[in-house]
Amino acid sequence: MGQNIHFKNRKTMDIDLSRPWLIEIGDNVLFNKYFTLLTHDAVARLYKEKFNDFLPLHSTGKVTIGNNVAFARGVTVLKGVTIGDNVFVGHGSLVSKDIPSNCIAVGRPAKPVCTIDEYYEKSKKRYAEEVKDNYYRIKNELGREPTVEDFRNEYSLFVSGSKIDDFLEALDDKTHMKMRKKMGDSYENYKKNHKSMFDGFDNMVSNF
Repeated sequence: MGQNIHFKNRKTMDIDLSRPWLIEIGDNVLFNKYFTLLTHDAVARLYKEKFNDFLPLHSTGKVTIGNNVAFARGVTVLKGVTIGDNVFVGHGSLVSKDIPSNCIAVGRPAKPVCTIDEYYEKSKKRYAEEVKDNYYRIKNELGREPTVEDFRNEYSLFVSGSKIDDFLEALDDKTHMKMRKKMGDSYENYKKNHKSMFDGFDNMVSNF
């Protein structure tokens, strides 16, 4: 196992540890709820009745998960597969074959649907539209003026790295600590390099 590995909810996960030497996990990997990983199957149970043959009870295979990989909820990874670096595996997917690096993979069986670069460019455009939609839903359906607090999880759109400290310190202590912890090792990189799409919350709203 590498560094910076997160388990969203261990109680709902099923990782086959009968042969831990068959599992290799890289750095910066997120395992979401209802994740399953198997290093074996049990088909050979049928052979003793069908063929009167006693093969090893389990067929086994190594599972390799690369660096910077995230799994959505309900993903199952079967024996003998390799998942490359910079991969997101979508909700409910069944990984039964190798997944190459730098892609978004979904389905049963999971297959690449686009590159991570393509999805990144789409995401930048989509997030701004989603925030705009949420802004007007709050304003029109809840009948109040939206606040920065409503969009604290979307702060990267309107808080550049040079202003991240001021943004966090303006929040209540509990929220500040929670968000700082969530940023983890990426905090310094964010502070040094991130350039937000909008120059502050008010600027973002004025562009809606």
